[in-house]
Amino acid sequence: MSFYKNPLVRAFVVVLATLGGGLALGQYTGGVVHAQKQAPYDGLDTFTRALTQIQVNYVEQRSTQELVEAAIAGMTDALDEQSAYYDPETYARLKERTEGESSGVGLSVETVEGGLLVTEVIQGGPADLAGVVEGDLLLEIDGEAIGAWTLERVARRIQGPRGSEVVLTVLRRDAELKVPVIRDQVHTAAVSGRLVPGGVGYIRLEHFQRRSGQELLAEKARLEALNGGQLTGLVLDLRSNPGGLLEEAVTVVDHFVDQGLIVETRGRLDAATNEQHHATAPDTDLQTPVVVLMNSMSASASEIVAGSLQVAGRAQVVGEPSYGKGSVQSYYEYPSGGALKLTIARYYLADGRHFERGSGVVPDHEVLLLDESAQDPRQSLLAGIQESSLSEAEKQELMGLAQSLPAPQRASLSPSFKGPILERIQSDPQLAKAMALLDGQ
Repeated sequence: MSFYKNPLVRAFVVVLATLGGGLALGQYTGGVVHAQKQAPYDGLDTFTRALTQIQVNYVEQRSTQELVEAAIAGMTDALDEQSAYYDPETYARLKERTEGESSGVGLSVETVEGGLLVTEVIQGGPADLAGVVEGDLLLEIDGEAIGAWTLERVARRIQGPRGSEVVLTVLRRDAELKVPVIRDQVHTAAVSGRLVPGGVGYIRLEHFQRRSGQELLAEKARLEALNGGQLTGLVLDLRSNPGGLLEEAVTVVDHFVDQGLIVETRGRLDAATNEQHHATAPDTDLQTPVVVLMNSMSASASEIVAGSLQVAGRAQVVGEPSYGKGSVQSYYEYPSGGALKLTIARYYLADGRHFERGSGVVPDHEVLLLDESAQDPRQSLLAGIQESSLSEAEKQELMGLAQSLPAPQRASLSPSFKGPILERIQSDPQLAKAMALLDGQ
């Protein structure tokens, strides 16, 4: 048997080649390892032996790539909840989301009885040009009935190479239509806005993807033009915004703050991870009153924007305490197309605050969206006591005990971002509170 045909040697070479990009983080990291007198590949002998034994002896065959990816995923599980390994397909979708670009048809759907309802068609996108409209019921993709497909599977089937065709069968007013759509590059906007009577601007930012900071400023300028001048106030809705690119968050804050530290990152590699982002004076709006809306799913870059504007006294925050993600991740790409997302630093606001899970931005005005339909079990208990055959004295004693029980924790709901803004204010107490604050100013 030749040297390279030995399964132990071959497995070691494959593992070393696969992990090389992730283990060697450049000359700086190598210097740190050397300074700490650590052998960077200590333990790989045990790992390689285990890999070989699994390949040779396990009851089912497993590929080296599959096992290595599983091993990397296992390593990230020992770190923090933000570090993770992405296989090539998942990482490709993540990059599309970050860049706001994908090759598809430009529509959004949600599951309803009987199929998938088209809830949004991107203006000027492939689906729009082909004639798909909001309200269509999506039944088939390329002649195959959707049935109980997951939304992820639907997305995979709709997406494809640019210039290729996908045929969508939709139901519209009791008529089935087959709509051929040519896939193309689609830009998914993360920013939308409305002008509210009285000159208040409302801007919703879904996530911080590439260019979203400039898109937000452009949308604000559009609303100012519609208003014929400066807005009387601005509601910046960051609810359920999971974050994204740090530099885009800095762009947003910098527009409303003219000086001082916005955010600082600190990591273990000093110069490689430690950065300070300061406000700059040009094109700063110090006049428009701002209210930021947040909820428990607002995280990362959203918290930087809300927290920084709060620290600077430039905005009031309304809603619920935010998620609490105060860390910075970097992506290390591998030849396979997969990537390692690794936490490399933590960020700190100008007042030194750092966010941890469950300890995020505390709103100036806490307003919850609660499920009002949820029954309070205390009421059922009180009714049962009242209808019982106990004496009045016993009833009063038990009812007093029941009323002293703590109120149940009701589930917080996600807000609706659809429909006319004035209608939404009627059913959205967080948005209503923001408007009331601006009206008072």
